[in-house]
This record gives sequence, C-alpha cells and structure tokens, in this order.
Amino acid sequence: MFILEQKLIHHLMLNASFSKDIGFFHGQTGIALFFYHYSRHVNNPVYADFADDLLDNILDKIHNRLPDTFSSGLTGIAWGIEYLIQNNFVAGNSNDICEEIDVRIMGLDPRRMSPEFIEKELEGFLHYILMRTIGSVNQSGVLPFDEIYRHDLLQVFMDLRKQEKTNETSQTFISQYLAFVSGKEALNYQSNLLSFIDESEINGKDILSSPLGLKTGLAGLLYKQTSDRNQ
Repeated sequence: MFILEQKLIHHLMLNASFSKDIGFFHGQTGIALFFYHYSRHVNNPVYADFADDLLDNILDKIHNRLPDTFSSGLTGIAWGIEYLIQNNFVAGNSNDICEEIDVRIMGLDPRRMSPEFIEKELEGFLHYILMRTIGSVNQSGVLPFDEIYRHDLLQVFMDLRKQEKTNETSQTFISQYLAFVSGKEALNYQSNLLSFIDESEINGKDILSSPLGLKTGLAGLLYKQTSDRNQ
C-alpha cells in the first residue's frame, strides 16, 4: 500500500495537467516548481520530466488575455521561470524567455498605480521586479526594462517610500531596489517558496479534495513537508 505522501504525489500528477489555471499561487506554475524540488529531493528524474511537461504547457498558454497579477498572471509566471533558472532546475536565458512579459509590463504606467493596486498587487509586482533584476544582472550584467521605465519606477518607488502607504514587506523591497540601483548595496532579495505557502487553508480538510496549487493546496503542503525533512 502506498504511504500517504506517495498517494498525494500521484493524485497531484494525475490532476495537475487538467488545471486551467497556469499561474503561480494556485495553478501549474507553482505545481511545477514543487515537482522540480521533489525530483531533486528523492533523486528521481521522473518528477522533473513531469515538471518539464507542465512548464512547456505553461509557456504555450501564455497569451495577451492573461492578467498581469503575481498570483495568477504574467508576473508570477515570470518569477517562477526566474526561480527555476537561478536555482539550476532548468537551463535557459531568462532575458529571452521573459522578454515578451517584460515588454507587456513596461506597458503599465507605474505612475498611475491605483490605491487598489498598491494595496493588493504591489507586493507581488515588487517580487517580480526584484527577481527579474537579479536574473538579468546575473545573465547579462544589465538591469531589465528600458531606461525610461526604470526611471519611472525609481520616481514611483521613492514617492511610495516617503508616503509610507505600503505594507512593511513592500517598503523593504522598495528600499532594497533603490539601494541597489543607486550602487549603495547588493540586492539582498531572498526567493523563498515557503514564504508564499499557507498550509492552514487545507489543514483539517479532506486532503484529496483540496486545491492542487502551491499557495493553499497540495503542492504547498507537500513542499513544506519535504522542506521540513531537509532541515
């Protein structure tokens, strides 16, 4: 008889490909990140092959109708791609892979961030900006995005820091970015998957009927369990 973890892994593999959500928090991107980690954890390439298939499907389904959000849209997917490359799960040049996403993001005017965006989406947007900055600098030695967009970002970030209208995490990210681009400090951004997981959402529930994703689903629960064993 399979142990519970094996049963959950097989359940996740059987159902992940049918998810219509390709995003980071609740969809295939977060699930793929888990399977790359799990493959390395158990030293079994079958799980990495499955994650490769998910990633191919994600890249095929990126389209103009996807939202720009971190949880379920383009910025979260781009963060996931950067994460995989920077942690040597996949090979590739993230500047090439994320080029179309970067162009679309540059179409968003940072000077017109609404109060709702600042409250609900700014933190995820900053995760994307910092992750892409690290990836671009590591691979090509240059900052991502064009000079005009970077200038607008700097102005907006400096204003947000003065206004103190953002949460503590966003303020920290803004300070890190400003210190880095001004040459004062190295970029000390930590890409930790555990910080995105909320396992309390599925504790005490029927596990096999739970969501599949990373944020509040099986992928997140399994990732946290395997991470705990590695400590």
